[in-house]
Amino acid sequence: RRAATTTRRASESAFKTSKRLPRHVARAMGDDPDDAEVAAAAAAADAAAAAAAAVPAVEEALPGEIDSRWQTIVKHASRAVVVIKTTGVRAFDTESAGSAYATGFVVDKKLGLVLTNRHVLRPGPVVAEAVFQNREEVPLRALYCDPVHDFAFFRFDPALLQFHDVEEIPLAPEGASVGLDVRIVGNDSGEKLMILSATLARLDRDAPKYGAKGYNDFNTFYIQAASGTKGGSSGSPVIDIRGDAVALNAGCKNKGTAAYYLPLFRVKRALGLLRAACPLVDGPAAETWLHVDIPRGTLQTTFAYKGFDECRRLGLRRETETQLRLAQGADGTGALVVEDTVPGGPGEGKLEVGDVLVSVNGKCITDFVTLESTLDDSVGKELSCVVERGGSDAAVGVEVGDLHAVTPRRMLEMCGGVVHSLSYQQARNFQTAVGLVYVAEPGYILGSAAVPKHAILTSLDNKPTPTLDDFARVYATLKEGSRVPLQYYVHTERHRTKTALLHLQTKWYPPAVFYDRNATTGRWDRTTLEMTPPPPPSPPLPPSESAAKRRKVNENGDVAAQNGDETTVAAAVAETSEAETSDANAASSPESNGGDGGGSDGTKAEAVAVKVEASLCLVQVDIATVALADGVYTRSFEGNGAIIHHDPHGDGLGLVLVDRNTVPVASCDILISFAAYPHEATGRVEYLHPTHNFALVSYDAAALPAAAATAIRGIEMISPDSPPLSRGDQVALVGLSAQLRPMARISAITDATSSAGIPSADIPRFRAVNEEVIQLDIDFGYNFGGVLTTLEGKMLALWASYAKPVGAEVRDMVRGLPVAPILDARDEVLRWRAEGTQGVGSVKLLDAEFDTMMLAKAGAYGVPPEWIDRLMAADPVRRQALTVASTVAATGASRVLEGGDVVLTAGGQAVVSFRAIEEAAAALGHTAEASSGGHAAMVSGGAPEENAAVVGAIKPQAGVAAASSALALPMTVLRKGVVVDVMAELSTESCAGTGRLLHWAGCQLQTTHRPVVELGFRPTADDGRPLDVFISRWYHGSPAQRYGLYALNWVASVNGEPTPDLDTFVAVTRGLEDGSFVRLKLISLTARPKVLTVKLDLHYWPTWELRRTTDGTNEWERVLL
Repeated sequence: RRAATTTRRASESAFKTSKRLPRHVARAMGDDPDDAEVAAAAAAADAAAAAAAAVPAVEEALPGEIDSRWQTIVKHASRAVVVIKTTGVRAFDTESAGSAYATGFVVDKKLGLVLTNRHVLRPGPVVAEAVFQNREEVPLRALYCDPVHDFAFFRFDPALLQFHDVEEIPLAPEGASVGLDVRIVGNDSGEKLMILSATLARLDRDAPKYGAKGYNDFNTFYIQAASGTKGGSSGSPVIDIRGDAVALNAGCKNKGTAAYYLPLFRVKRALGLLRAACPLVDGPAAETWLHVDIPRGTLQTTFAYKGFDECRRLGLRRETETQLRLAQGADGTGALVVEDTVPGGPGEGKLEVGDVLVSVNGKCITDFVTLESTLDDSVGKELSCVVERGGSDAAVGVEVGDLHAVTPRRMLEMCGGVVHSLSYQQARNFQTAVGLVYVAEPGYILGSAAVPKHAILTSLDNKPTPTLDDFARVYATLKEGSRVPLQYYVHTERHRTKTALLHLQTKWYPPAVFYDRNATTGRWDRTTLEMTPPPPPSPPLPPSESAAKRRKVNENGDVAAQNGDETTVAAAVAETSEAETSDANAASSPESNGGDGGGSDGTKAEAVAVKVEASLCLVQVDIATVALADGVYTRSFEGNGAIIHHDPHGDGLGLVLVDRNTVPVASCDILISFAAYPHEATGRVEYLHPTHNFALVSYDAAALPAAAATAIRGIEMISPDSPPLSRGDQVALVGLSAQLRPMARISAITDATSSAGIPSADIPRFRAVNEEVIQLDIDFGYNFGGVLTTLEGKMLALWASYAKPVGAEVRDMVRGLPVAPILDARDEVLRWRAEGTQGVGSVKLLDAEFDTMMLAKAGAYGVPPEWIDRLMAADPVRRQALTVASTVAATGASRVLEGGDVVLTAGGQAVVSFRAIEEAAAALGHTAEASSGGHAAMVSGGAPEENAAVVGAIKPQAGVAAASSALALPMTVLRKGVVVDVMAELSTESCAGTGRLLHWAGCQLQTTHRPVVELGFRPTADDGRPLDVFISRWYHGSPAQRYGLYALNWVASVNGEPTPDLDTFVAVTRGLEDGSFVRLKLISLTARPKVLTVKLDLHYWPTWELRRTTDGTNEWERVLL
């Protein structure tokens, strides 16, 4: 039966070649259209038909028989079709890193060759598996990716298939014809196996345009049909009723049912060459196959097939049209016209846009297949081309280039970014020369310099970088921390060169490496870029006598050295600052305003701005993608800062106060720009308050230039015992613009005790909790920070930016944060410095979030009148009570406090404000530790039966081990109408932030940060310990993305081994081999358990971690595990 089927296919193939295909396509297949050849083909068809007389022809079958035939064919084809799980591990050329599902089909089952699309295999590093219909999975290796057309080949080891009887689908490009019924068998819409029917409508459609910056096929026709294929069906075979693949599914229209198929003429040629390069082997497929050599020629010219009507408008003469029509036969309707040439390519200057191609080497060429066949056979040779240009013939000689030579096979990865030579694909899109340095992914240092994706880099450190090797050589000489100019342009403005400042900060990432494609293994080999420090600068030449005598005289006649002596400049700056301060004091004194302290608000504001300016700065924060801890939502921040300590000659320390919407985490790079003097300094996170919206950043004040150290001053702050601010107080709002210019205005306080009220975000991240803020009648706008001061320039509050989630967006809100907690933090940091214990600070916290309730409503909630009077007396202005909104999971507060409790006292004092509870907790630090047993709850008043009911309701949280002794804050709360005394244990919360980030399988693991447990849930291990391995991020192109190891989950176990903390996780996973599958048990934020498996890829995604050092320097280091 199979032999008969094969014979019938040969008969019908010969019939279609000579009868159905247009003559120009038949000739492209090697069939000469003269009568002798046609007669020979007809004779061969007759002979084949006679041999297959026992098999009924498809055209003669009844409708029911045709349906049965389709069922048989589709069943056979499905055994060759595979679902491809493909992951591009790095951005490269036209493709971004990422994971997807697609389709492929086996075209040689003995060699294990799978045909799919180019955009499925991807031109860069790829990891893929094939899943057959019986759910057997085998790894795939990239074998060949065509530089232009949308087809590629994977290979697999057939010996790995143990249960599946794999089939193969033969390629029959000549079988495509208008009106042919076909079936598309593949993973359409991710449904593993879908069978769609269609009728071929066009064989000469232009190649689809997918976008201006991505992959686009060209110099080929496409086949069009209305099959309605969608995502996942890329690479599906388009089969006819004989079971042959007549085309390869490639794309579709998003809105509509039109689908586009790639003809298989050039695919079939490539398959034949691959078979020759990949011989059969015994047993498992050899790791190294023979080098794949598929010659591909190019003129770096795009042709378009245009109708003769348009060709005439381009100047095509009638006699030339007659010649071209005769060459094509009756089916020919147009000619190939030059659409564009790539600058610097073989066709530039020889072929022009609008040229109509007539012949190559004396042979008429009117279709893409013949043209490409000629080019592929002529690599390195010169072709004699005849074109018609504006009504006259032009003969040009063009040397055929090697298409593989202009296809990048190497890339440089540095700090998360990827650069490589510009490919022919993108050079064609951008209309620029191939081989330039192209940014496939900016990564950290390029992204921080605002260099976009798809940019072309032209120079680095003022040295030209025309090629990737040139760029790498210059990059290798850069010193860590250096800032050098970088020039680039983008394709939309290719005639405008832009300049950026590249700040080399590489500590967060592995060393820069080259990846080179290994065509014989399908992997990309990694080679470290050797950094070569630049030669030491030449010693300065001795100054000449005339230069030593040169001086600059200012307007007042004072002489200063023209070489910019810092001592002289510093003295001048200091003198100017003193003068400005004197003027400011004079302007704000009563005497300067007629003795009544008056003057316009503008005058007052200017006086304060002059005095405060020397204490202001802008803080710019950049966070590497691999250091985005604690749910931070973006990589770059900028905000106003206030210098609260500056001692260049004593402890050498400078401290900058800034909000946590500017410095959200400790793992970041900080650049401080001072308003007092044009200088920038790097900063380091010293203190991150866990619940309040401020951070302290240090800088090396002793290392500043003398002029800067003298000009910069620490801001004067009000004393801690100053009376609290109240409604109606007049204050000055001062801040810096983006250009470091001070801005100021006089405002009035409208509310000095409002709650910040920042809700939780979908992705838990820092938010201010239990924070009272100041509101003004008029400010500068939602995004303008700074300080609030008295009219004498003393700081009252930080005018801070808050990130407030609103739906799916994050909006900025600015409010005043009083200085009371800031003073405590500053004094603690200075104490650390004095004691040499930098970075070990912490605060005592009551782990509960409170809401406010008007006293007018307290009675309705059951608060006794005597307690209402007592709360009213405690603060007649606020007239509020505090209620428990939630507690932090797995803490002492969660064991004794409940949502809805009304707080009456803390530490024996009636409390109505957040600050009062903080002060009570801080004061408790000087008391003896209280026992945690037997004092969890006591009832004040009421019957014994009621007391017993309440005590029984207060139980330790499951899985939380009670401490034998801890600081416990005595509190009185109203719970369900009953006044209850409780002892709430305080926690010790670090002010250093997250200090360890583990990168495993492309996900980021860390300890559970506070905003997560503020949601009220934390899972526990079997022994009762809270789980502390939390996934905070995952990365595109990684195994984590491929297998669904996503963020916001705890890892409870690995291969059945519990992993309660990061150290245990590292110990359990350390011995796992590359390519092994790992079973993980996860628990989500909603307490939902899940088990999944992940296949390790240690070649592209090794295990490593970022750690903050423990030597007191607060530096970060990267450790490969």
